[in-house]
Amino acid sequence: MIMKNTLALLAALLLATSLTAQGNRPPRAFQPGDRWCVLGDSITRSGQYHRYIELFYLTRYPARKLEVINCGISGDTAPGALQRLQWDCLDAKPTVVSVMLGMNDRAHSAETYDKALRQLTKSLVAAGAKVILLTPSIFDDTADLPAANSPGGGAVLAGFAERVRAIADEFKVPVIDFNGPMTAINAEQQKRNPKFTIVGGDRIHPTPPGHLVMAYEFLRAQGLTGVVSRITIDAAAGKAGVLENCTVKDLKIRDGEVVFTCLENALPFPVEAKARPALDLVPFSREFNQQILLVRGLAPGHYALTIDGKEIRTFTAPELADGVNLAGEANTPQSEQSLAVLAELQKKWDVVAKLRNLAVCEHTAWPNAPRPVDLAQMPAKLDARLARSRNNPVIKEAHQQYLATKPQEAELWREVEQTLATSRQAAQPKPHEFTLRPSKLAQTTPTP
Repeated sequence: MIMKNTLALLAALLLATSLTAQGNRPPRAFQPGDRWCVLGDSITRSGQYHRYIELFYLTRYPARKLEVINCGISGDTAPGALQRLQWDCLDAKPTVVSVMLGMNDRAHSAETYDKALRQLTKSLVAAGAKVILLTPSIFDDTADLPAANSPGGGAVLAGFAERVRAIADEFKVPVIDFNGPMTAINAEQQKRNPKFTIVGGDRIHPTPPGHLVMAYEFLRAQGLTGVVSRITIDAAAGKAGVLENCTVKDLKIRDGEVVFTCLENALPFPVEAKARPALDLVPFSREFNQQILLVRGLAPGHYALTIDGKEIRTFTAPELADGVNLAGEANTPQSEQSLAVLAELQKKWDVVAKLRNLAVCEHTAWPNAPRPVDLAQMPAKLDARLARSRNNPVIKEAHQQYLATKPQEAELWREVEQTLATSRQAAQPKPHEFTLRPSKLAQTTPTP
């Protein structure tokens, strides 16, 4: 009965917050040259949501040159983020700052959270940054999981989400809701499977599908286009039809075969296998990953598609007349190029992880240190922190990594710039030759 009442209360809360969110101004899409600082706790530091957003912008808008700076600190709170705001965020001169905090603030009063988040927002606005407030992701206290539970933790974060909306209204800044949609997905899925959770087994940190859901909500709030490209060919008339985000040339139609060269201005978004379950939870593919090939006027039958001479799939004439979504085909040259972009970005994220360990160690061992930090004093500060943690092996390893990499900090930042440059180069679109030829092979696998 308690569970039913809790879900009913959450459903009412979600409806109310959804209506409230409609009154908030939407966040603008990132613009060319934007520098986005992503301020948060461990869900930001080690999480994927902002990485998926960065990957989306790089594949969808390869010339836009968005710079994403991870400002997540594991275990941090709103007061903690306020304490490090200058050196860890504002010194980077961001044009946009998003803020998601609250998970660790559950241990403190709502008033403390409210006061610190309000001051954070005030300081960011005063600094001239465009602010996006994010409601905190969820604590899952409803799933049937072996991890220790904290009943009521989900409701605390839902209450924090209300405070986030109120602060956004007060400062007239956009807010993006993660808490409401994630709570709703959990409630719906747990009706069928009590062990389901959109966050991990620890009830706190979202899984990759959870992070893709968060990225989806972020991109949806920004109102971005779902079209990678739209190629329309009228085979009967022998000409291209309506084209979107692409150009077609050298169109030839003979003996039922259609050949053309297309330059698309974007790449499909590569959904990693570990995040793919999110596609069953939100309409990401339909709303944000549409690479449509539409060919009308073909004779009845099956047609084999090749791109740059590589066999992709066989489609029926009616399927092609309705339009097929090539973003769902993992073996196209475009999808393979997207995966190469992801691999280059991963190199950047790996370097950023080392830099974030430096920030975490300094913030937790010496939070009020003058900047730049005096490296000579850090070993004693780290030892004191390790003692407070009762010689926690994870913290001990982080300290060892800190001492090894701190002297290389400037070099690591240069490596970030270099890997970002190679990622942008890898994302540049290329022309491809499309060929559709009649085939006697029937295709039974439905188009994604």
